[in-house]
Amino acid sequence: MKDKIIQIVSRIKDDAAVATRVTGSSHLIDDVGLDSLQLINLILLVEEEFDVQVDFDSFQFYHLSSLDRFTSFVAGLSKT
Repeated sequence: MKDKIIQIVSRIKDDAAVATRVTGSSHLIDDVGLDSLQLINLILLVEEEFDVQVDFDSFQFYHLSSLDRFTSFVAGLSKT
């Protein structure tokens, strides 16, 4: 799942090199540089790719503090 999310982030950034720089500890805003529109795009593409629905009542800024945290959040959605 994490590799697929990295591919999505790379596509959003329109930069193939992002896929080689992003690690599990990469902050999606500070390290990757996603802006607000790109974050919305990320969430929409993740929802589509993994057939999940992000509940914005449970989604926190904390989930963007690393790729691993975001991946865990998405994985938790697919179990419900």
